[in-house]
Amino acid sequence: MRVFLDSSVILSACGSERSLSRLVFELAAERDWFLVSAAYCRAETIKNLAKFPPQASARWGDYQHRIEWQPNALTTRRPLLLTASKDRPVLISALAAGCEAMLTLDTGDFGLLLGTEVYRMLVTTPRDFLIKAGLG
Repeated sequence: MRVFLDSSVILSACGSERSLSRLVFELAAERDWFLVSAAYCRAETIKNLAKFPPQASARWGDYQHRIEWQPNALTTRRPLLLTASKDRPVLISALAAGCEAMLTLDTGDFGLLLGTEVYRMLVTTPRDFLIKAGLG
């Protein structure tokens, strides 16, 4: 399964010992989850890492190699209902990468989409993704 990670999920995995986002990284290989993200999310992660303890940067050094980095996709021929223009590239990139799920902690911008499918791609939080995978 191809699972797209928003920068909020990557930052949470790097920055918190008890994060469910981290659990996604730790279980990915055994569950055959291919972690995917976009260059836009990589830049956002790097920009915000300084707000976290130094251990987060060390974890980032490992986690960034576990992610298949895709180029940003900026347009789609399909209509999208997403008000935050800064997050459109995230959703469009996830769709362009052929992901079956997109994980985000950004409930402000993606709140209306959480728990729904956008063109057969589930938009969800790491918590709900893990529950759906039978782990919670």
